[in-house]
Amino acid sequence: MTALPPSRGTVLVADDDPVMRLLMLEMLAQVGLDAIEAPDGQAAVASFERHAPDLVLLDVEMPRMDGFAVCRAIRACERDRNTTVPIIMVTGGDDLEAVTQAYECGATDFVSKPINWPILGHRVLYVLRASDAIARLRIADAHNRAVLAAIPDTFFRLTPEGYYVDYEQGHDPATVLTQQQCVGRHVRDVLPAPIAERVMEQVQQVLGTQSVRSVDYELEWEETVHHFEARLVSTGAGEVLGLVRDISERKRTEEQIRRLAYCDSLTGIPNRQAFLETLERELARSRRESRKFAILFMDLDSFKRINDTLGHDVGDLLLKVVSERLHETIRPGDVVAHSDFSGTLARLGGDEFTIMIPDLTSVQDALAVAHRVKDAMRRPFHLDGHEIFVTASIGISLYPEDGEDGTSLLKYADTAMYHAKNCGKNNAKLYSSALTTQIMSHVKLEVGLRKALQHNELYLQYQPQIDVRSAQVVGVEALVRWRHPELGIIPPNDFIPLAEETGLIVPIGEWVLRTACLQARSWHQQSKRALRVAVNLSARQFKDESLAQTVLAVLNETGLDPRLLELELTEGTLMDDALATLATLEQLRGLGIYLSIDDFGTGYSSMNYLKRFDVRALKIDKSFISGLPQDSENAAITRAIIAMAHGLKMAVVAEGVETGEQLSLLEQFGCDMAQGYLLGRPQSQDAITQMLNSPSCAGAP
Repeated sequence: MTALPPSRGTVLVADDDPVMRLLMLEMLAQVGLDAIEAPDGQAAVASFERHAPDLVLLDVEMPRMDGFAVCRAIRACERDRNTTVPIIMVTGGDDLEAVTQAYECGATDFVSKPINWPILGHRVLYVLRASDAIARLRIADAHNRAVLAAIPDTFFRLTPEGYYVDYEQGHDPATVLTQQQCVGRHVRDVLPAPIAERVMEQVQQVLGTQSVRSVDYELEWEETVHHFEARLVSTGAGEVLGLVRDISERKRTEEQIRRLAYCDSLTGIPNRQAFLETLERELARSRRESRKFAILFMDLDSFKRINDTLGHDVGDLLLKVVSERLHETIRPGDVVAHSDFSGTLARLGGDEFTIMIPDLTSVQDALAVAHRVKDAMRRPFHLDGHEIFVTASIGISLYPEDGEDGTSLLKYADTAMYHAKNCGKNNAKLYSSALTTQIMSHVKLEVGLRKALQHNELYLQYQPQIDVRSAQVVGVEALVRWRHPELGIIPPNDFIPLAEETGLIVPIGEWVLRTACLQARSWHQQSKRALRVAVNLSARQFKDESLAQTVLAVLNETGLDPRLLELELTEGTLMDDALATLATLEQLRGLGIYLSIDDFGTGYSSMNYLKRFDVRALKIDKSFISGLPQDSENAAITRAIIAMAHGLKMAVVAEGVETGEQLSLLEQFGCDMAQGYLLGRPQSQDAITQMLNSPSCAGAP
């Protein structure tokens, strides 16, 4: 059964024979089509313009205007409408010339007389279906052309052998190749040899696997390098269709993102993430090739001081110049780049830098690089009118001796760097397993110290201070001790520096001050004697802006007379920022507190400032007392300190007195007070209480 169009079509029937028109209308009705009649050529053109039929059945022989003229008129009208309606011409059976002329005028098909009416109906339907298919193809083609016009990409087709058979140049202004350069030529004649070979490899892959493949390549055009991506797919007809896109902007964006992710924003060198990835690649290579390498971990000494004194802008500028100097210092022979970044220098953060030395032949090579870097850092930096001097501490770990994974190697290099700082800074040290033991012990001690106050593990001992002339106890120095629950008694030389380093010295110092004041108040109430208690102030405590308020609060809380509290400060503490020191001392003196300088003679004091500080006493360091009376130089120094102090109306306390000869000489020099093992070791509060209650002390003032 003949398939009908999806909707009824309209056919224009143009014939001057009424009978012929009637038969055609009947035939069209049988196949489900509507019809419009036109008795002559002029009427046919008018009906076409008015009704826009889907097909025209046109007799050649008609009065006023024959079929050929009508056909030409219809085609002229269609050019304005951008449509093409099928036209079937009806000609004489043996009129070959008429058939030829019909096609020349634009006819779609022809029918010869006498007409076979059933076949004509099917023929009309076939022509309509073909016309509809052509119209759909025309629409699809127009759509595809519109899409192609909107896409800047270039399209091409290749034969399996690699010849261009089609090339539609894209609209991207960066397009390098033209249609004339490509069509009919082989890929190897168009593209550089390495790129052409890669394209041909992918062409064979596409044809063999029917998969989509891609090729990235670069071409230079007008002194600019352009990045392209060609995606290749099989057409299914033995050819390869390619789409070429300029990805230069995408590459620039990717590179920018990569730099943001892997480059330090301040110095421009690789950052921590970049270094860690490079380290992992180097580990894999060194394992595979049985090679060694070293990691240098560098930290600037006292960098915080530069930030605090000159500002962070100068500190940032210093870090930039440091990175540049490191680049200059590390020779190409020292490091080998195994990444997209130059060398293996990186900034981990702050003032920490790392350097990787691959293909290491000996430990001395790593040490040589470290010392060269260290020496380079010692040269002065001239920044914004400032001449800055810094030093560097460097730790070194080795693969595979010290570790076989990146995390361990970096941690061990960091450990060795801290060991270098502890050894006086401006140093380079190799890692050893003993350092980890020390670090773990240090960490364990720090954790324990943080809990010591909470768990009441700290306690005080008191060392008597004796009046040299009367031999009576006139004061005690409070000394903090730590009884660790596992390690026992921890020497002060072990935990006091740790407390300074961690900042715990501030709460510990406040606890010592409060505990000592409470005990002094208790002794005063029991013995009715004005016994002064001395408490050491650390540099960190002394720089605390709230020191005076803290001392006042403790005195109010404990009820101790301020005149019975002595605060001891070292020379170094007093001379660091002397103007600020004067202001703090003025606040403390205003409270009525007794102030003294501890360990006098080991630091540097300006006589002018010493006079202005207006402290009450100097404590001569025990290093000067230990050689007496045999050491004539120490004797001269001790005599001079006593004379100077008396001239400034200060009392003098000698520390570390261990023999009667020393005490006798000090009395001869006019020393006011003394303390040391000869006169009494550090003791518990109960022992001091018993001493104060003894008959020998009963009459003391």
